[in-house]
Amino acid sequence: MDPSSTGSITEFAIVVAGFTGLVLAIGAREGSPNPVVKLRTVTMLFYAFTAAFGSLLPTLGQSLGADPWRFAAFWLIFFLLGNMVATFIATRVLLSVEDRQQLAGWMWALVLGGNSVFAILLVSALVASFPATETGAFFASLIWQLILSTILFTRIILRA
Repeated sequence: MDPSSTGSITEFAIVVAGFTGLVLAIGAREGSPNPVVKLRTVTMLFYAFTAAFGSLLPTLGQSLGADPWRFAAFWLIFFLLGNMVATFIATRVLLSVEDRQQLAGWMWALVLGGNSVFAILLVSALVASFPATETGAFFASLIWQLILSTILFTRIILRA
C-alpha cells in the first residue's frame, strides 16, 4: 500500500478543525466562552490534529528510508498516549470542579478506553512484526481519532 494513501484522512481532519473555528466564530456570544465548550474545542483539535499529522507519518517514514507502516505505527502510539495525557491536563486546567461534573462519563470511556485499546493494538502489531497488522492497526487508530473529533464537533454544534 502506498504511504500517501492516508491523504484523505489528513483532508478530513483539517476540514473538521476548520469548521469548528467557523462554528465557534458564528456562535460566539458576548462575555466569556463556556469552559465546557472551550474544553471540547481544545480536545477536538487534539484528535483532529492527531489524525491529520498521524496520517503524514507513513510518508515521513518512507522519506527517512524506514518501513513506512512500522515507523508510523510506532510514533502513533506516542500521539495516542499524548492525547490521553493532554485531555486529562486540559480538563484540570480549563474546568473547575463543578464544570468537570458536566462532562459525560461515556465520552471519557471513549477517549481513554478507545485510545488505550488502539495503543495496545499498535504495540501488539509491532511486536508481531506482521506488516498487514501494522497497517490495519494504524488506519483503525487514525479513523478512531476522526470519530472522536467528529463526536466532539457534533457536541460543539449542538451546544453553540
